[in-house]
Amino acid sequence: MDYIIAFIFGAIIGSFLNVCIYRIPKNISLVRPGSFCPNCGIHIPFYYNIPLLAYILLKGRCHSCAHPISFQYFLVELLSGALTVLTYLKFGFTSSFFFYLIFIYFLVVISFIDLSIQLIFNRILIYLLTFGMIFNLIFHIRPWNETVLGMLAGGGALLFFALLGKALFKKESMGMGDVKFAAVLGFFLGWKMILLALLVGFIYAILAFLFLAISGKSRWQDYLPMAPFFTVGSVTFVYWGSALLQWYWTFFLPIKG
Repeated sequence: MDYIIAFIFGAIIGSFLNVCIYRIPKNISLVRPGSFCPNCGIHIPFYYNIPLLAYILLKGRCHSCAHPISFQYFLVELLSGALTVLTYLKFGFTSSFFFYLIFIYFLVVISFIDLSIQLIFNRILIYLLTFGMIFNLIFHIRPWNETVLGMLAGGGALLFFALLGKALFKKESMGMGDVKFAAVLGFFLGWKMILLALLVGFIYAILAFLFLAISGKSRWQDYLPMAPFFTVGSVTFVYWGSALLQWYWTFFLPIKG
């Protein structure tokens, strides 16, 4: 029952995250007006706003103009529900649960906005970092030396690759938004996990880029939004970081007796 409640709660939050993903880039208030169809502008009644079910019952179309509703709305709600359950499984009903759950919700918003318009907004990163600092100050989730070193490691590593890419390719290969994003990720993960999380993100990005290029859906010179891949790497280490770190040190630096 706890898992069902966690999933429903996450799906409801996912509905709000969809509002953030759509409205933040357009500078529309998150509160007013109420939910409306992006195509016809008609207000959406609450009974057509039920997470997941509404999309299924409406068959992915607006109740007023029958314009197709992006599958992204359903996907974000489903993903938010699943991630809420995973976070509850990992931390239980603790302060760490809320710390990392809100962190992950922010990552969902940042990732889908980056996928849509290739931008990472500074104000979202500032809100996320401010939340993390205040919450950590009150509940002491992570040692402060780890958070500071994590920011330096994450931001420093991405800044190095950004400058290296610019020197090699004579153009910007990675935006400064990615650098700032990596620094904020480092605050939540610490210096040990952030470096491996970024590495995992790069691996996923390379595989995705190769797939898109080979399938003809992307050109070799096209820009690939990195936030979703860094998010996948970061979330992986939120849930399984300790086990992955132990495997990494055992595999690459075996203890010799």
